[in-house]
Amino acid sequence: MQNCRKLIKLSHARLILLSIVLLMGGWSCSSQKNTFMSRNYHNLTSYYNYYYNAYDNYKNGTLRAEKGINYNYTLNLPVLLIGESQVPGIVSGDMERTLNKCTMLLARHSITVKPARKKNTLSPKEKEFMSLNEYVRWARESWLLVGMAHTWKQDLPKARSSFEFVIRQFPGLPIWFEAQVWLARVAILEGDYVDAQDRLKSVESNRKRPRSKKFNHLLSSTWAYYYQKQQQPEAMLPYLMKAIELAPKKNDRIRYTYILAQTLQQIGKNGEALIAYQKVLKLNPAYDMAFSARIQLIALSQKQGGELKRELIKLSKDAKNSDYLDQLYFTLGNLEQKDGNTDKAIEYYTLSARYSKSNSNQKGMSYLVLADYYFSRNDYTRAQAYYDSSYNSLDNTYPEFERIEQKAKYLNSLVENITTIKTEDSLLRVAAMPKEERDALIKAIIANIEVEEQRARAMEQEDRNQSLLYQQSQRFRTENTQGGGKWYFYNQASLSYGQSEFQMKWGKRKLEDNWRRKNKRVLSSDEVTVAGTGATTGQEPQKQLSPKTPEYYLVNLPFSDSLKQLSIEKVKNAMLRVAEIYEVNLSDYNEAKAAYLKLAERFSDQEIAANAYYRLYRMASQYNRQDDAARFRSTLTTNYPKSPYAILLSNPAYFEQLSWQQNEGEEIYQKAYDFYSKGHHTDALSVLQSGMTKVKNTLLEPKFLLLEALCQVKTTELRVFKSSLSNLATTFPRTDEGCLAEAMLKQVEQRELQLISGQTDLDVAPVTPQTETQSFTYTLSEGEHVFVMLVPKRSNINQTKFNIISFNVDEFIEADLNVANQPFTDYIEMITCTGLKDKQTAIKYFTMIRKDAKVFAGLKPTDYQIFVISIDNFARFLSDKSIPDYLNFFKAKYKTE
Repeated sequence: MQNCRKLIKLSHARLILLSIVLLMGGWSCSSQKNTFMSRNYHNLTSYYNYYYNAYDNYKNGTLRAEKGINYNYTLNLPVLLIGESQVPGIVSGDMERTLNKCTMLLARHSITVKPARKKNTLSPKEKEFMSLNEYVRWARESWLLVGMAHTWKQDLPKARSSFEFVIRQFPGLPIWFEAQVWLARVAILEGDYVDAQDRLKSVESNRKRPRSKKFNHLLSSTWAYYYQKQQQPEAMLPYLMKAIELAPKKNDRIRYTYILAQTLQQIGKNGEALIAYQKVLKLNPAYDMAFSARIQLIALSQKQGGELKRELIKLSKDAKNSDYLDQLYFTLGNLEQKDGNTDKAIEYYTLSARYSKSNSNQKGMSYLVLADYYFSRNDYTRAQAYYDSSYNSLDNTYPEFERIEQKAKYLNSLVENITTIKTEDSLLRVAAMPKEERDALIKAIIANIEVEEQRARAMEQEDRNQSLLYQQSQRFRTENTQGGGKWYFYNQASLSYGQSEFQMKWGKRKLEDNWRRKNKRVLSSDEVTVAGTGATTGQEPQKQLSPKTPEYYLVNLPFSDSLKQLSIEKVKNAMLRVAEIYEVNLSDYNEAKAAYLKLAERFSDQEIAANAYYRLYRMASQYNRQDDAARFRSTLTTNYPKSPYAILLSNPAYFEQLSWQQNEGEEIYQKAYDFYSKGHHTDALSVLQSGMTKVKNTLLEPKFLLLEALCQVKTTELRVFKSSLSNLATTFPRTDEGCLAEAMLKQVEQRELQLISGQTDLDVAPVTPQTETQSFTYTLSEGEHVFVMLVPKRSNINQTKFNIISFNVDEFIEADLNVANQPFTDYIEMITCTGLKDKQTAIKYFTMIRKDAKVFAGLKPTDYQIFVISIDNFARFLSDKSIPDYLNFFKAKYKTE
């Protein structure tokens, strides 16, 4: 009985103790209290509930970046990965989880209130404790971790904000020094090297800085990164060696050692570099790094050229190295170039680009070497192709990226204009041929296409036959070696056989939707541009032009005088632009000289020839080619004595006269502008046209052209207005007026449908029907027609197509109609309904659909245009793209009321 009483008392004591613990624990949960219990409670729970997981996600993200990044071993590897463009995409998920955990920790466990003072006099240690702005250690660490996570995400403003908060709130603590170093890293990424250097020096000279291995590694690796970004390899070496010693992770130590080898090789210490590459291999790196190190070891060995190349070629035959052939061939190219074997070097660089699978930077560097080679030989067409490929392959952090971008831009423009010249000259030449000769040429082209198709089919059949023989042998081998009961997709032999059999039947097909279809386009712009399309039925094939029909080649030929003149203007402008690029952008005197002379000879009776000779004289003088300068000056003053360019050379007072001419032109301009501002647009046009010759080739010419275009808004049709704006933007692209004209032209194109209807904010004259006597570029046809609806791209295209299909089902269920859409301009989408068998059916269809409001639901009347058009006229319409012209024809020739 007595023992029972003791047990009861003991149970009561335990219950009371447990209640006190629970009461104190609950009371300490509040972050508004700062006591010994509350601090320890929040430190404990914040670490295990939040910070541990946050830091674990952070480590996983950094590890994922180290394993997932694709290095370009031809360039020096980065000391730190935080600035690499691939990194944010790799670490984003982990860093987001880190930030979420840190945010929750700070919201639930941060204690910023001061603890109660128990005595008046405080010791230095107590004063230091009382001065804290945050009393939970892991809350302080979370602020630092937030900045680190933002840095890896390359969200530098947020990272800087977090680190600066740490520096303001926690001075003197270890994380203050860490935040300073991380801020230096952010400054390096932002390109502020002065700020980075100041912070690193400040931390390094501070006696109170942490001395731990972790912090010393942080500091030394940041110094090494600073000097690497500054391209100071010798200054980087001591910090890099220290970082190797202190690196806490093997991956960092391997990367640092490889960078050390690259740097020693870069500054000419090949013996030490050889030892460093050997150390890399001893550290057992990833295969791609090991392969690259072996290549460099071979290159740095004492072997002679032939033996060296044989060793590299031997590596290329190893199946394990198939993914790294781009590096190997690039190294072989460098060796051949060093030995003066340029042709062989080009062959290897080409192979390097061809075999580059996943390393786009390596491919870009191979393209760049080829581009520079062809550029040095003035083979600008080839150089353009390689510069463009290099620009699209290389990362924008590549050291020479801006140079590549500029050259690609100029050469793209050069090749584009050269192509324009060749294309327009070819079209003009073919259009000028007698009909029999032109037909014979087209027939020969078609015959060549058919021969090529037959050759391609024969090669494909041969490949299939070889594949069949291979498959027969594989099947025999599989039947004799395959074990039973193994699932198909786990059996490599069966899988290879199935893949080869598929390719034998279908060829190599990309993994995508509709892979069975040879042509995946429903109604593509290429098919419709060349010819109108009819409905595709089971009985009658779809009507379209193909490269094997004569009409395909006739559609773009300039037969009329206006089209010929337009083509010649394109050639003239392109030839001038080509010469300017050679002179200004490429600084190639000989090519520029040849281009200007060709321009002057071809258009010798026009003012542009005088312009060309003046540019030739100026360029020859600049390059100190006195004989050329004298000859060009003589030609200019003799053959074009009245041109402003000749007057400029022969008349010293020309600038004074030009100033007077300028004043006179300004008076004319002011008079025209007064008329324009009063709404007298016709009078303004007359004044401008009478004074245009007086301002030719002066600064006032673009102003006259712009005001003339603005006057045309009220006096002519939309097409003329667009043509004037386009001419101004093309002729004077660098002037304010030219830029304004380009912007206005873009606005007109964006709102062309509304402009045509005459209901829009832009003050443009509406389209009006023209008289019957006008000669149309379109012809009437009783045959097959297409219904066309033009709508803005911002509208709901799919809904409108569905509405048209619903209308077809309700009203034309027996007709075999096909609805599709394609871009018409950058701002307008074209919806077509093909299969209207003749003109009368088309008119009936147009009349009925126009009255069905459900078809146009969600569209304003000014947002669309509808009409029907014959197949023959459809190709011309898509080529000309002048909506007003066809609407004029449609309203005059199609009676739809």
